[in-house]
Amino acid sequence: MYKSITTLITLSWLLSSCAVNKATIQQVEQIVDVKKDSTITCPATDVNRCAIQTPFADQFKLANHEEKDRMLLLDHGEDSLLLRLHMIRAAKETIEIQSFIWVNDEAGHLMIRELLAAAKRGVKVKVIIDQLFSMGNSWLVTDIATLHQNLEFKLYNPVFHDAHTSAFEFFSALACCMARLNKRMHNKTFIVDNKYGIVGGRNYQNRYYDWDESFNYKDRDVLAIGQVVNVISISFASFWRSPHVVPVEHLRDVSARILNNQKSNIDWQHPLPKKALSLLTRANDTRLMIKKFVDEIIAVNHVEYFSDTHDKPFNKAARSANKQLTQKIHQYFAEAKYKILIQTPYLVFSRQARKTLKKLRRNNPDLDLLVSTNSLASTDAYYVYAISFKYKRFYLKKLGMQIYEYKDRPGMIAGKFSTTSINENTRFGMHGKSFVIDEYISMIGSHNFDPRSDVLNTESGFVIESKAFAKLLSTSIETDMLNQNSWVVAAKQQIPFFSRISGVIATISRKLPIFDIWPFRYSTSYELKDGYAEVPASHPDFHQNYKSIGNFPNVDLSSKQIQTIIISAFAGFAEPVM
Repeated sequence: MYKSITTLITLSWLLSSCAVNKATIQQVEQIVDVKKDSTITCPATDVNRCAIQTPFADQFKLANHEEKDRMLLLDHGEDSLLLRLHMIRAAKETIEIQSFIWVNDEAGHLMIRELLAAAKRGVKVKVIIDQLFSMGNSWLVTDIATLHQNLEFKLYNPVFHDAHTSAFEFFSALACCMARLNKRMHNKTFIVDNKYGIVGGRNYQNRYYDWDESFNYKDRDVLAIGQVVNVISISFASFWRSPHVVPVEHLRDVSARILNNQKSNIDWQHPLPKKALSLLTRANDTRLMIKKFVDEIIAVNHVEYFSDTHDKPFNKAARSANKQLTQKIHQYFAEAKYKILIQTPYLVFSRQARKTLKKLRRNNPDLDLLVSTNSLASTDAYYVYAISFKYKRFYLKKLGMQIYEYKDRPGMIAGKFSTTSINENTRFGMHGKSFVIDEYISMIGSHNFDPRSDVLNTESGFVIESKAFAKLLSTSIETDMLNQNSWVVAAKQQIPFFSRISGVIATISRKLPIFDIWPFRYSTSYELKDGYAEVPASHPDFHQNYKSIGNFPNVDLSSKQIQTIIISAFAGFAEPVM
């Protein structure tokens, strides 16, 4: 017992007290300054930094002239990577990026190489990444720290002041320092020249761009063109100056490698795979960029960018600021008149959100509330799905939700995903975070509408006022909800007397943080019968048109399914941190 307490105290001390001292930082910075390449590949006389021409420059001029920002919906994974590469090559002054995850796989590596090339042209590149699940090793981060004078990387809230958290350190931090470990930066932003800004749900990893053979996300970004990008830049600058954001060369493991003259064997100039070369060729094709993107740009009536402050997870007072994204989401939900359409990977609404929606339903019984989310088969986090499983009866009966759960093998693969890397065994999951209210107000961002997004993470997103944009976003979400792409979750056919008694017991059971063990569920999943028309669950013909397929379609009775049931029954107390 004494040893356990001593270990926890030691780990807590490590987490809070082992930052690199000032003398070492000064020594490391001197070495980094010498090691960093200062070569500029573009002639000093070229004020445009040898950037490629972009058709989006005309859109920026129009946005300023008409005083209407432009928005471009990015629903297709590989196209979203294509646009990023084009914008990097078109950058003339600055590139600023925030991301929750950055993995050095094909997509992540390609992005770093292109950012390095932009830095060598003279573009100032700044990147902030949340530390916990990024990069994978300190060797890679050490290389990045010394690549070029114009390329700077920082990490948010590094665990034990290291760039890389080993499995031992991670579980040690879970044991001693969960409160600190849990505070993460979830913002996903991409800003070029303070004119163009991409915001949404995508990180830098193959699975966000249809390049993973085993699992890919159906995700969503939006490109903004115009003055609203200034607000993203201001938010980025506040994160960049934050004491929670640390230059990679100041971290213990990275600084030790730099002082010992250690580096990886990564060849930053090695030949790229064919799919990367193909994408770069297309990124340089102005006609293609016009055809693929420009015609889809919408001039919106109004757009506002909301971002949590850098210290939100650490500062209770910061969470009350009126510019916090969570507060705006609750406000928009509360003011809905006749329809809310939501897409989220994790259907675990916070207590405040549940209260807001319950009050809204009581005051507006005819409101349509539709939600597109993951099934157990498609989710990347079955433990979170388990919490949503616990609340299905409340969502359906009390809030009047219509719930559609995404299939792990949707029917519209060819139209929604690039076929570059996927095959017949590839799984798919939902990762988009969006809503549309009353067919006019749209939100796209990083917020999952869950307790973690409300309190523990920093989040960001656009709120857009435009009928045309709302229609486009609604069509995208509603397509994901079609029978070929999603299962319907709805109440089972009711059995007189038994269903009423079962419902009372289930209500009591579901409210318990543990021992939610009543086996009879209010709802199940449904699939459309061949030859029948799609109708909502409230339609009198629903049970005639649809067949019950069980709570967990396309999931074998495996450890995953069993653990989901167990977590739902016994881990309700963990809901706030899921």
